[in-house]
Amino acid sequence: NSGGPLLNTAGQVVGVNSQIYSRSGGYMGVSFAIPADVAANVAQQLKTHGKVNHGRLGIGIQALNQGLAQSFNLPDSNGALVGTVEKDSPAEKAGFRTGDVIRKIDNAVVADSTDVTSRVGNSAPGTTLNFEVWRAGKSIALSAKVGTLGSTSSRLSHDTASARSLPDLMCGSDDATWSK
Repeated sequence: NSGGPLLNTAGQVVGVNSQIYSRSGGYMGVSFAIPADVAANVAQQLKTHGKVNHGRLGIGIQALNQGLAQSFNLPDSNGALVGTVEKDSPAEKAGFRTGDVIRKIDNAVVADSTDVTSRVGNSAPGTTLNFEVWRAGKSIALSAKVGTLGSTSSRLSHDTASARSLPDLMCGSDDATWSK
């Protein structure tokens, strides 16, 4: 049921049930749960601050497939491609550029774009994260102070109008309007 604990076979709580996808509208179907550590973090933030703060950098990211990795002369497709950098964002202040490939965060390999989204989103605002970025055929180091999701009304400059993705929402702009 939604809101109830998700238990493993040892009886340990591993998540909080949040949604059920069902063709019939009943209780049978595919269930989704919030991981227990995420739920505990949210509960702690609510107790401490009265609200939940998500970190943000102000970048739009996209998946890095093997074809893109080869075009950047990378040995593998680990990482996330920076598609946009929001003006006056923590990312711009740190020196991120469109076309950078984020390869590591705090010395941990970035497997895909969802790694960036979750690591940045789960970082406390004000935390400094260290990035290894691939740019123009070489690895460079950048450090960025994580901002707060919802703390700015800046607009992304984007070459084409497109739908906003979850990575954009977690790492990027909180404004629904894109301007040229």
